[in-house]
Amino acid sequence: MPHLIISIIGVLITILLVVGVHELGHFLVAKLSGIKVLKFSIGFGKTLFSWHDKSGTEYILAAIPLGGYVKMLDEEEDAVPENEKHLAFNRQPIYKKFAVIAAGPASNLLFAFFIYWLLFIIGFTSVAPIIGKIEPHSIAEQAGLHAQQAIISVDHQETHNWMSVIVDILSRTGDKNTLLIAAKDIHTNNIKNYDLNLTNWHMDDLRPDPLLSLGIGIYEPVIPNVIGKVMPDSPAEKAGLRSGDQIIAVNKLPTGDWISLVQKFTTHPGETFLFTVKRHKKTLNLPITIGIMNPIFSHKYGYVGMTPAFEWPKDMLISNQYSPLNAASHAWADVKLFTTMNIIVFEKMLTGKISLESLGGPITIFESAGSALNNGFIPFLSFLAFLSISIGIINVIPIPGLDGGHLLFQTIEFIFQRPLAQRAQLLLYRFGIIALFLLMMRALANDILRL
Repeated sequence: MPHLIISIIGVLITILLVVGVHELGHFLVAKLSGIKVLKFSIGFGKTLFSWHDKSGTEYILAAIPLGGYVKMLDEEEDAVPENEKHLAFNRQPIYKKFAVIAAGPASNLLFAFFIYWLLFIIGFTSVAPIIGKIEPHSIAEQAGLHAQQAIISVDHQETHNWMSVIVDILSRTGDKNTLLIAAKDIHTNNIKNYDLNLTNWHMDDLRPDPLLSLGIGIYEPVIPNVIGKVMPDSPAEKAGLRSGDQIIAVNKLPTGDWISLVQKFTTHPGETFLFTVKRHKKTLNLPITIGIMNPIFSHKYGYVGMTPAFEWPKDMLISNQYSPLNAASHAWADVKLFTTMNIIVFEKMLTGKISLESLGGPITIFESAGSALNNGFIPFLSFLAFLSISIGIINVIPIPGLDGGHLLFQTIEFIFQRPLAQRAQLLLYRFGIIALFLLMMRALANDILRL
């Protein structure tokens, strides 16, 4: 139950912050531009809570948390009193209207920059992109890559972590020529270039994994079955497990490493296992009833509530902590990296190189938000930043109904010195709404298939 509650809290915080920041951008720039704002809403549909400020703006929290909107005074939508026409959106010069519309996506990118800047000041560690295994008969094996190599560049682009590797590989999705990877042997420091033949490259449409599709496995160290920490009020604590205990058998069968142990009980929620542990040269048999995690949408799974006594080898970890000034440059680099990733994915979808089956919908977002918050403060902030960038980039796509559609109309007005005809705008809006609805339905169907 605590896991479920934390997941719900994560979803609510995500919606309020990511959607709120986007709409706040529109709102603030509209106010600064002298435009009268009638409504500021987080969510759609039935109003759950609302209030008015002194200027008459209504602030709304609505029932359907799939977006929000800022409604401004506009003669094209409602009748406007003569004494307020100068406050209407449609009466403003092009640059003001353009600024108000662009402020939403820009706010998402600025919000992501702030989060990354904060993370780089707080400090965190990331894992170096070291290959753990190469799948037999894979593209990577045919090229000659092998385990215990660190990927240092992809197509001459330096790669400092797995995410930069993934982004660079994604940029080649659908290509049928060669991919150049430079890798360094972690034992000898020898660097070698490898040409990966992409002629027969294909990623799973529903669950695309750039690394796995090439046959590259991320390095995972062997973690011994020694308990480092037992969570309060967890099945492990209730059964009497303690920090320092070594788990040597489960149901009288020898255990492998920590990963295989976790896989064993996550697939058996609610069942009772007999753990054999060694404690101070004594052997104890402790029955443990596996706890049950109930994510919001996906299947339940088991948990025990303990972490291993293990630390990554220091030479495989990258420290990320900087002064406020240096943190700004690294934060900007991350914003550019994930912005590039989003643009690449949308471009590949548009050209058919990435299937629409890879789209994630509201269930994916909700599950990811809950999982991120359950994993800790740092992963949750990282998730917020990434989602904020994605929302910002999605909104500049020139589809009527999104900010990009509004920007397109303003650009047409600027070029031809007159707005697009109302009938044409209305028709395009209808097509845009239909297109967005179909995309959302496809994303939701993909979410359901992934459950």
